[in-house]
Amino acid sequence: MSENIENSLVKTVRVGGFEMEYACFGNGARPMVVIPGLAIKGVMKSASTLVVPYKMFTEDYTLYFFDRRKDVAPDYSLEQIATDQMMVMDALGLKDVALYGMSQGGMVAQQIAAERPDLVWKLVLGCSTSKAEPEQLNVIGNWTRLARAHDREGLVEAFIRDCFSVKFAERYGRALRAMYRDVSAADMDRFAIFSRECDSVDTREALGKIRCPVLVLAASDDRVVLPVASEKIVDKLKASGVPYEFQVFEGYGHAAFDELKEYKDRILQFLQK
Repeated sequence: MSENIENSLVKTVRVGGFEMEYACFGNGARPMVVIPGLAIKGVMKSASTLVVPYKMFTEDYTLYFFDRRKDVAPDYSLEQIATDQMMVMDALGLKDVALYGMSQGGMVAQQIAAERPDLVWKLVLGCSTSKAEPEQLNVIGNWTRLARAHDREGLVEAFIRDCFSVKFAERYGRALRAMYRDVSAADMDRFAIFSRECDSVDTREALGKIRCPVLVLAASDDRVVLPVASEKIVDKLKASGVPYEFQVFEGYGHAAFDELKEYKDRILQFLQK
């Protein structure tokens, strides 16, 4: 049954010599594009789990969750990720979208909004950064080392510990570990390519070119990119005259966007204005 659901949600687009999978659902007139962050396994492998958490958006929006391109070279960069996403949006005829990027997806979304204002109506950045903080280099650097060493158990444990709140990890840790039980060496090699690129992110100048309204969301206990990273994004937006809203969710870590319904409520509130 679940395989049939995945098949109905997941589609493949071919453009520019590459293929990319994406999940699509909802009936709204305006497209909402979601660019996920780092994932040990491809998001499309569990696309059906996205439907319920994002149900609140489906009346007003048709949602598109983009994966990364299928085949990536070892030197694949954040800039290339952004270029690929823009090519796919063009191929699907998407424009004037509500663009939501979380974590690394937010790094990509910043570049898209800056380079192609015609594509973006409103922008949401969830627990993201415009320049790597020292702690980010340590935490994500450790993930990269574990992935390159094909230490599946070590990578999964570090990922859960660093991303989720203690309460969430205690409650759902067994389910998370089960979800990652079949992670392959190829999955880890692919993850390491993407995680390494978080070290070199620098979208500070791009932020000043954004012209659409921006919602910046952070979490007070984020141990991955740190809340100060979001504060620096806000400082740059403010200095550049970019309209923005900012909120910090107290007592939550990096994966607040997955743990907390109020996180999505705040996004919907911003989009409805």
